[in-house]
Amino acid sequence: MAYKRLTIYLDEDDRLGKRPLYEEVLHFLRENGVCGATVFKGVFGWGPDGVVHTVRLLRASGNLPLKIEVIEDEEKLARLIPALRQLVVKGLITLEPVEIIRGNRLG
Repeated sequence: MAYKRLTIYLDEDDRLGKRPLYEEVLHFLRENGVCGATVFKGVFGWGPDGVVHTVRLLRASGNLPLKIEVIEDEEKLARLIPALRQLVVKGLITLEPVEIIRGNRLG
């Protein structure tokens, strides 16, 4: 079985309605049987707009960069990509092959 890594880059303040977009994406992934997902919060970053997002020493800045990472069967991800494209209007979605060396439910 072939696996791929799906990575979605968002800003912390991106929303879909009243809910944070990353929560909507995670809910969608879980509802569609994805085995697992992890959200990473960046401490510094910028995107195509050139706006720098960073954490200050004495205060936590809002709108930090987020990365959602999923490793899943490539066929399952292929079925989910069209809906993810509709869900993630602003942001970056990447897909790349991955080799599973060891995993509880994968590989």
